[in-house]
Amino acid sequence: MKDRDLIARAIMIKDGALLVNGNTNKKTGEGYVALPGGHVDPGESCIEALKREIEEELAASCEVGELAFVTEDIYAGREKDEKVARHELTLFYQATISGEKTREDGTIESPEKWKNFHWLPLSEIGEANLLPRSAKKRLLDSQAPLYQFTDSR
Repeated sequence: MKDRDLIARAIMIKDGALLVNGNTNKKTGEGYVALPGGHVDPGESCIEALKREIEEELAASCEVGELAFVTEDIYAGREKDEKVARHELTLFYQATISGEKTREDGTIESPEKWKNFHWLPLSEIGEANLLPRSAKKRLLDSQAPLYQFTDSR
């Protein structure tokens, strides 16, 4: 198993919808959505990383609030050439976004053309393939613990 990845993600809710990025698992071909954010660089705080990621991915500003919950996940990975399991520790923060550019179809423009940001109605979270699954469980269950571990190898 490779070293753990430290990731910061934003829980952004607006008009009854959650901001997500749609993608496809290159190993399985399965579609999924994830909350915006990304890897924390060495020497960078999780909040700084989250603000940087939102700026890079959405060309927007992000106001980061309280830490909502933490997940730890071990899974097979998403890339075809990954031979070892991924181990991710992810911190999820409440956040707000401003300055995002929304298209007429409701999707959000990204400088990273392969990104597929859109607002997922809160009523559809249960049916969505929201990853990591531990985060989906936490978002659906307000009584869930602050920390959640999933080993889905």
